[in-house]
Order: sequence, then structure tokens, then C-alpha cells
Amino acid sequence: MSTSSTSGTAGSAGNPGTSSPSLFPSLSLLKLLPGAGSDFGPSASDLVAHVLSHERFDAAADAVAPRETFRGVTVDEAMSDDYVFPLGRTGQSIVLMGYRIAAGFIAACAADEWLELAHRERLVRGLSADAQASEHLAPDPAETDQLLDRTAECAQRILDPVAREPVISLFETHYRGGREFLRVSWEGLPEDLVHASRRPFVALADGSTPRREKRDYDPYGLEGTDDYDVDRPLAYREKIGPFLFTMTYRHEYPQVDDERLGTAFAVFHEAGSDIVAAVVKLQLVKVPPLTSSADLVYTFDTYSGEMLSLALAATEALGPKRLCDVFNTYRVIYISQWEVRKPWRGEGLGVALLHQGLERLPVDVDGRPNALAIAPEPYQTEMKHFETLPVVLHEELRAPAERLAAYLTNWLERSTLPVATHFFVPMAKHAGIGSAGENARLIDRIMESEA
Repeated sequence: MSTSSTSGTAGSAGNPGTSSPSLFPSLSLLKLLPGAGSDFGPSASDLVAHVLSHERFDAAADAVAPRETFRGVTVDEAMSDDYVFPLGRTGQSIVLMGYRIAAGFIAACAADEWLELAHRERLVRGLSADAQASEHLAPDPAETDQLLDRTAECAQRILDPVAREPVISLFETHYRGGREFLRVSWEGLPEDLVHASRRPFVALADGSTPRREKRDYDPYGLEGTDDYDVDRPLAYREKIGPFLFTMTYRHEYPQVDDERLGTAFAVFHEAGSDIVAAVVKLQLVKVPPLTSSADLVYTFDTYSGEMLSLALAATEALGPKRLCDVFNTYRVIYISQWEVRKPWRGEGLGVALLHQGLERLPVDVDGRPNALAIAPEPYQTEMKHFETLPVVLHEELRAPAERLAAYLTNWLERSTLPVATHFFVPMAKHAGIGSAGENARLIDRIMESEA
């Protein structure tokens, strides 16, 4: 009953004469709905997060009753719950099943898109764009009558593939980034990691014209080939036990500074098959003297979204004073990616790879010792919807990272890694510049506090 009255109200409110045709019959509302295999429209996590942002209603108790835990709760179970749905700004509300709220969300997105297109078409036709004229914009009444039924189908189609999955799985990436990183970057043979044309020039001892070195690069000068052009990546390879260890290193912005930001990739291939076993990506960061966390934000903002996220996460983890001490004293090495393929997990291979990579990094020319920055997030939390999720789900999403942080802390205190100090950064919270406005808000806060 509530569905049909809502649909009828929407049609009459937008079109005073419901039998009159739309002002813009060429603009189809229903064609703005996501179809099967569409690249646009909300994802399953968008829909579930929107539904969970409402208060859950327990019909048996006739009262609002949030879930005490989401452990073991599937998407279908959460979407089949009832929720309190506010009726605009009227102060009144009704109770709807999660699936119906998801359908309404898709309908609202389509209606907003239709209005935006209609406004543009008014301007193209030279019609008035004032608010009073805009009040009478409405899609075809015949289409609005079908809207909620069609969006219910859309919601079901989007949610069905994950209906039996745990709710928590929608807001974690489960190593997806790590697997993608391995697949895209490291499936080639080690010789392919640095193309021959990108190998460094090596000056000959007799002073003749420099030639291109064809062998794998030796960063420590053991073969007498330690001269390099900072604009070119370096390649290094050796056999360690049953694995081939390959390492590349390059300066990211040599035009800014000779060693301000570098990237090192280290990988273990199984010697007999060249199958990737483990990989780590390290970002080497060295900044000019800092007097405030705002200095670090300004510096990293010139590089990339990931580096800006590192500045924000380090500010949150260390605080402004210790942040300046650390970045002024140390060359900070951030573990950007660290992944071990499943057959080798739990065998200590990741630790061995990290150790080998850190030992072979170029020595800092200014003599700064190394500080290791780690993001302890085995299941990187999707922060896009984090703040809108129920509080109990916040805690459950944080739990894996907290367990890993405790494990890593214990391991690092006993390890012999060639680093002078280490610290953890909550990168998942800040990953992706502008994600849910989180980074933008934190930047504003830093700038205001240190202006």
C-alpha cells in the first residue's frame, strides 16, 4: 500500500495534471536505471551501506533494536530486516524492509539524474532555469508508475550475487589489491621488470663513450657498475635458496630532488618455474626539514594521492611534534604493498623478502637511518561508507587490523631488520584522496590548526 501511494504522490506532485505529457518526452527515466552488466549505478556495498545507515526495527518488540553483532550475518539477512525510513522533512517515518529501501535509493538516484538532464535541456532550448519553472519538471507519469517495481528488480539483480556473503565482506578488500598488484606487475619474467632500454648508462674505465649496461645492475658496485642516471630504474637479481630474488629501484621525481622519493620493488620467484612467490613494494621518502605537519602535507601533495594519504595517516599516528622529529631524522620507508602467495603463507617468506629488500636499498646520501612505516590492514577497510555503518560494525571491521598490529609489534620488537625505528599508519582510513571527504576534512583541520 505504501509503495503505490508513494508512486502516485510523486507523479502528481511533479505534474499537476497527471494525464498531461512530460515536458521532455525524449528524456526516459527508466533508461537511467542500471541494467544487467551496467558499468554505472550503485554497487552492492553502496546499497547495503545506505540501508544500514537507517535504524533497524524489531517488529516483535515493536521498537528500534540495532544488531548486537554482524558476525555471520549475510547480506540477505541484513537486507531482509525492517528499518525506520524517515518521510522527508515531515518528522514522520514508516517501517520498510531493507530491499525496499535499496530500491528507493536507486529510484532517487535515477530521479536526480533525470532532473539534472532536464535542467540542461532547458538551458539548451533557451528556457528559463529559475526555481519556479523547475518545480514543474517531471518525467513521464507512466514511467514513474513503474519506477519502484523496476528499481526493486535492479536492487535484487545487484544484490543477488552477494546475498549469501557476510555483510563484513562488502567493506573489506580481502587482499584484492595485493593479488591484482601481483598479477599485473609481476607475472613477467624477472628480465622483463626493467627493459634493456631503461637500464642505466655505465661509464667505461678507459674514458670512452658511455655504453648501455646489458647485465643486471649491481647497486653496491661489486661489479664496478655503480654509476647511474637518477632518471633510470635499477635492476638487481640473485639466487637465494630455492628462489630468484629480483629487485628494482627508481627515483620517482628526480627533477625535484635527487633522492626525495624513490620506489623499490622486490620479488621472489620460484627458481625452477619463475612462479611469483612473494612481492613487496617500498616507498622511500625523504623530505626537507619540517616545522609542522602542514609542511608534510604540502610536500606530499605534489607527488600522488598515495603519498598524500601517507602524510595524513602519519599525522594521525604520530601527532604533529613526533611527526616532525621522525621525518627530519629518518628516511621513512613505507611498505606500500606486501603480499605472499597462498602456498607460501605462514612459512616466513614475506619476512625474508622484506629483510632482503631492506638490506639492498641504496644507502641514504645524507646518512639518515631508516624508519619503517607499516599499514597493519590485512583486510583494507573500505572507508567510503565507514562512518555511515552501525557502530558495532565499525568495531568488527577494525578487529583484523588490530590483531595484525599486535602481531607485527611483537615481531618487529624481536626482528633484526635493518631499520632504526618503526611506526604504524592507518592508511585504509585515508586511502584515496577525497574518499568520503575524509582526507579533505583532515587537510582543512591541519591547515587551520597550524595557520
